[in-house]
Amino acid sequence: MTNAPFDGLRILDLTSGPAGGLASMILADFGASVSRVIDPEYNCLNEVPSAKMWLRGKSVTDWSFNLVRDADVVVISHPNSHQCCDYEACAAVNPTLVYCEITAMGPDIPMPLYEGLVAAKAGRMEQLSVILPESGPCFSAVQVATHCTAMNIVSGILAALHKRRLLGVGEKISTSLLQGLMPFDMGHSIALQLNAQFPRKPRSGNRSSRRPMMPTLNYQPVQCADGKWLQLGNLLPHLFENFMKAIGLADSLAESHDNLETVRDRILTTMQSKTCAEWMEIFIADGGIAAHPYLLPEETLNDPDMTNNGHIIELSGIRQLGPLANLTVTPARISESGKSGAGWKVSAQPPNQKAPLADITVIELATVIASPMAASFLADMGARVIKVEAIGGDPFRGMYGYGSDRCNLGKESICVDLKTTQGQSVVRKLIAGADILIHNFRPGVPERLGIDYAQLRDDHPGLVYVSANGYGPAGPGAKRPSTHPIPGAAMGGAGYQAGGAPEELLEIPELRETSRRLFAANEVNPDPNTAVVVCASALLGLTAREQTGKGQQIFVDMFGANSYANFDAMVDYKGKPERPGLGPALKGPDPLYRLYEASDGWIFLGIKRPREWDEFCSITGNHALDRGDSASLTDALSNFFAGRTAAEWEDTFRGTAIGCVVADEYTTAEFFFQQCNDSSPWMMSVPHPKLDPFYRHRPLVNFAGSILPEGAPESAGGHARELMRELGYPDEEVDSYFSDGILWQES
Repeated sequence: MTNAPFDGLRILDLTSGPAGGLASMILADFGASVSRVIDPEYNCLNEVPSAKMWLRGKSVTDWSFNLVRDADVVVISHPNSHQCCDYEACAAVNPTLVYCEITAMGPDIPMPLYEGLVAAKAGRMEQLSVILPESGPCFSAVQVATHCTAMNIVSGILAALHKRRLLGVGEKISTSLLQGLMPFDMGHSIALQLNAQFPRKPRSGNRSSRRPMMPTLNYQPVQCADGKWLQLGNLLPHLFENFMKAIGLADSLAESHDNLETVRDRILTTMQSKTCAEWMEIFIADGGIAAHPYLLPEETLNDPDMTNNGHIIELSGIRQLGPLANLTVTPARISESGKSGAGWKVSAQPPNQKAPLADITVIELATVIASPMAASFLADMGARVIKVEAIGGDPFRGMYGYGSDRCNLGKESICVDLKTTQGQSVVRKLIAGADILIHNFRPGVPERLGIDYAQLRDDHPGLVYVSANGYGPAGPGAKRPSTHPIPGAAMGGAGYQAGGAPEELLEIPELRETSRRLFAANEVNPDPNTAVVVCASALLGLTAREQTGKGQQIFVDMFGANSYANFDAMVDYKGKPERPGLGPALKGPDPLYRLYEASDGWIFLGIKRPREWDEFCSITGNHALDRGDSASLTDALSNFFAGRTAAEWEDTFRGTAIGCVVADEYTTAEFFFQQCNDSSPWMMSVPHPKLDPFYRHRPLVNFAGSILPEGAPESAGGHARELMRELGYPDEEVDSYFSDGILWQES
C-alpha cells in the first residue's frame, strides 16, 4: 500500500488555461500521473506568470489517440484544436473512462474560455458597479469562476472515479465557468422570486447608479496611524463587543443602533490612534476579535498564517501555492516533473444511473456559509447529508434572507444540544454511520463537545474528518475567529478589486468613502471560494481511503482556500512581471481585456489570442491600431465602441472568434432569476415552504450517465424524529428529549 492517494492514476490533460491547469495540478500534487498535450492554437493561455505554478507535476507529450486508451481520466477544454477527441470516440475505445469537458457557458454557447466574458455576461461586473457607482460596471478582478470551476473539475472527477470503482462504469462529466459563478448567487435570485411581478430593469447608460452602502460596523475597514488599513470581521454580537472594548469604545455599544454613523466616525477616528501592528498585537492577545491587515500578494506569500500552515512552497526559485489541503495521513507530494502511472484498472460493467455519491453519508457540524455550502455540493452529487444544528438552528437561518436556503439544499436536519451528554451520544451514533464529517469549529471546541478526531478515530478508523476554519491550525491565528472579509483583505483580492487604498492619513469624509469602496470590493466571495475547496478536499480524503484503507483528519482553512482563488497573484520569482492595474475607473487590466462604454451602456471585450486580434481588425477595419501602445489603443477603442449600442456590438461579433458581450444587462442574481423556467439548463424547480415554484441552481457538475437528486431546503430540525428512530431511540425517549431541550425543531 502507498500513502499517495492517486499513485498510478493516469490523467490526460487536453486543457489550455488555468481552470483545467489548476485542477490537474491538484491531482498531480497528490500523486496522479498527468500527461499534458500542448495545443498550439491556445497555448498563449499557458504563458501567464501563474502558469509556472499550475503546470507543475505534469509531463508534456505529443498527441496520439492511444493516450486515450491508457487513460483513466481525460480533461478537455472547449474551444480547442482537439475536436477529434470527443466523448463518444473516447468511450468507444475506453468504456470506463472518466471524461471531463470544460466550457465557458455550456456547449450550446460558443465562447472563449475567458473568465471576463462570462463574468460580464452573467452580471458579475454590473454587480461590482457599487464600488464606483457613477461610472458603470467594474472589472471583476478576483477570478472566482475559474477557481470554482477548477475545484468543480476535481470534485466531479473524484466523484465519478468513486462510482467507477464501485460499479465499473465510465462517465462523461461537464462543467463551465458559468457554473463556477453559481455559488456567488447566495439567495439573491431566490429573493427575487418572492415578487412574481419583478420588473426587468431597462438597460441604460445610467443603470450603474445602484445605491452605494456603507459597511456594517461589524465589517468596517479602518485606517491606522501608519496609514495602513485593517479589515474587521466581527459578524456575531459578542465579537463586536470584544472589539469595542479593546479599542476603548465600550460605552458606545448602546448607541450603535440609534446613532450608527456617529459611532462609525468614533471607530474610524479611534483606529487612527495606533499603528496597524499595535492594533493587531492587541487583537491577537484578546483572541476574540476578527481583524486582519489589507495585504498585497507579495506580503500574503510571507504571512505567517500562510507559511506556517504549509500554504506556500518554493520550487526552483518560484514561491507558489502549496497543496490544496493538509491530508494528515496521505499528504501531497509536490514536484516539478511528472510521474509515471500504470492506471487504475476496472472491468467494464453495464451503465448504471445511480448518483456518484449515492452510497456516501456526510455529517455536517457547521454554521453559516462555507462548510454548509460545501456539504450541499456533496448532496448534489448524491451523498446523504445530515446537518447537525444547535438548538435554535444554524444562526445563518436568521441572517440575510434566503442565503441559508442556498447552503442547505438536499440535507436532513437535526437540532441537538451538544453540551449535554445525551446530545453528544446522539451525534456520536450519527457519526458511527458516516463516511465524511465536516465541521468548522475553532480549535478546542470539538474536544469540549466530544467529537474531536482523537476521540472518534479508534471507533471509526475509516472516517474522513474535515476541519475547516479561518486561519488553519498552525499559525498565530489558529484560535482566532474569522469571517469572509478577513481572507478577502488578507489575500490581496479586495485591495486589488478596489484599486488600492491611500496610505496618507485621511479625514472623516475621505475615510468614510474609502472604507465604503473597500467594503464594496471585499464582497462575499471568500465563503464560496472556501466551500468548493472543502468539497474537493473531502473527496480527496474519500479517494485516499479507497486507495489506502485509511481515514484521516484533513485541515482546510479560508486563507489557503482563498489563496487558490487569487492564484494569478500567488506566484513570485525573479523577473516576474508586475500585476497590471485596473485603471482609475476599474475597467480592466489590458486594452483588449476590459470594459468599454457603448452608446447606451457597456460591453466587455475579451481578446487574448493573436488570431482573435487579427480577426477583430479584419471585421472592424481597424488595421492601423497599434497594439503595442496601451494608452493610445484604449483611447481608440473607447471612441470606436461609443459608436453603437452594446447589443449591436454583441451581435456584430457573435459567431466569430472574438469575445464581446453586453456587460450591464443584469447583476448575477438577475441573470439567474431570468433563468427561472422549466427549460433552463441552469435552474430547476424544487419544493419550498414559501415559494411556489422555487427555482434553485442546478448542480455545479453535470453527470451524463447519472440521475442526480433535486435537493430542496429543509427547516431546522425537520428530520429529527426520523433520524432518532433510525438510531433506535423509542418515541417516548425522543419526546422527552424534545421536552428537556436536548432536541429542537423549527415550528
